Amino acid sequence: MVNDKNGEESQEEESIDSELDAEVEEPLVFEEPLDAAIRERDELKALVQRVQADFVNYRNRVAIERDEIRRNSTERLSLKVLEAVDQFDTALESERPVGIDDSWFDGFLGIHRSLLRVLSSEGIEPFESVGEVFDPRKHEALLTAESADVPASTVLAVLRKGYMMNDEVMRAAQVQISTSPIEESDLEEESDG
Repeated sequence: MVNDKNGEESQEEESIDSELDAEVEEPLVFEEPLDAAIRERDELKALVQRVQADFVNYRNRVAIERDEIRRNSTERLSLKVLEAVDQFDTALESERPVGIDDSWFDGFLGIHRSLLRVLSSEGIEPFESVGEVFDPRKHEALLTAESADVPASTVLAVLRKGYMMNDEVMRAAQVQISTSPIEESDLEEESDG
């Protein structure tokens, strides 16, 4: 019976040893799923960061596009309003007909100022050109005139005002520019040729 007890004890010891070995091995078994979970967490974290960066880029791109659409719409409408302003300019510069009350023209002048205020509120301002050197980005030359008083390619007169929108030319000014006077010796050379 002693042997049986010893046999039972040794079996119990073996089962306890195997349980202890199993307990020791279990963390090693759980280590792989833990590594997988950490790797998955890191992948998801990187994915979330990419999605967040894409969203920020999308939001910025939409804001830029929205501003561009607003600017283009403002510019298109303003160009149409400028045509009305040009007609007011022409009417106000012309000689007033006899028999028409001055209050009539004062009303036109008030409307003209209101239109210019509206344009100014959108960052649209006329620019001066007379006396400047011709710049094809700002000026559209319609006429030329000989002038010994100013250098060639100088703006002599403005036929239609130019406007800028936020420091960019929105509409070029139509101008008359100077040319060098033709001397008689130049004419003789041309006629000889």
